[in-house]
Amino acid sequence: MHEAQKRIFFLCAHHSPRALMAASLLAAQARAAWDIWCTPITVHAQDIDLIRQVLAESSVPLLPTPQITEPHVSLVWDKGIVLCSGAANQ
Repeated sequence: MHEAQKRIFFLCAHHSPRALMAASLLAAQARAAWDIWCTPITVHAQDIDLIRQVLAESSVPLLPTPQITEPHVSLVWDKGIVLCSGAANQ
């Protein structure tokens, strides 16, 4: 991480591709300004191709090696963005 970068975390409680897609969009626009992290995703291999296709329609590449972690009290970010809270299933 570069000293001027701020840490940002994209969270999706359902481990959907939302977090990775959001991280990819930010990386395409302002990669140098952010140390980008996201929750892991749970998808089938064929779904990754669909995710790439959706992002490619906006000329945005999928992050090739995203920094992935689960939220934990010992980890600190400057910004956190919740893309799916899990409340939708209740």
